[in-house]
Amino acid sequence: MKIIVKRVEQIQINKNHELWPYCDKICFAAKNLYNYANYIKRQEFINNHKWIRYRDLNKMLKEHETYKNLPAQIAQQTLRLLDRNWKAFFRAMKEWRKDKSKFNGRPNLPKYKKKNGRSVAIFTNQQCKIKDEHLTFPKTDLKLKTRITGKLREVRIIPKGSVYVVEIVYEKEIAEIQRPPKRIAGIDLGL
Repeated sequence: MKIIVKRVEQIQINKNHELWPYCDKICFAAKNLYNYANYIKRQEFINNHKWIRYRDLNKMLKEHETYKNLPAQIAQQTLRLLDRNWKAFFRAMKEWRKDKSKFNGRPNLPKYKKKNGRSVAIFTNQQCKIKDEHLTFPKTDLKLKTRITGKLREVRIIPKGSVYVVEIVYEKEIAEIQRPPKRIAGIDLGL
């Protein structure tokens, strides 16, 4: 019997790498969209006590400049990430109301990213492809050498200090390991 498992390959991109400018540009644009969408959500929540969900926000922002600065699927993934952060906030509020001793204080609304900071950029398997052991990115000729031998799920570019980490998430089929039955004996020393 075969089992399908998820695996991640991480590749570090430093300032000397040819992929650095692309990573920097895409993560900066993702941060701008994240902050703009978070501003809209926060204002609606503070003023009208309503939570704008992903689908409505996606429709609202489709024609906005910050949305158009990213490939459509990366923009959608950025909005989904923000929506997950808001869900976590509401779950934390629910727990806080039940038992305040679990928390140091009242949970805060999801914060903005730093003005000159970066945010995670998530590519889907429809955008990135693997050909001849190289990962290709959308609308560029840039390639990244990889060792993966499975079905590509997604690619994440994560800013970490002065480097970017490209995480390639993939599924791999592995054979189930047959372990011998456990035969255990015990001796009672009667102490």
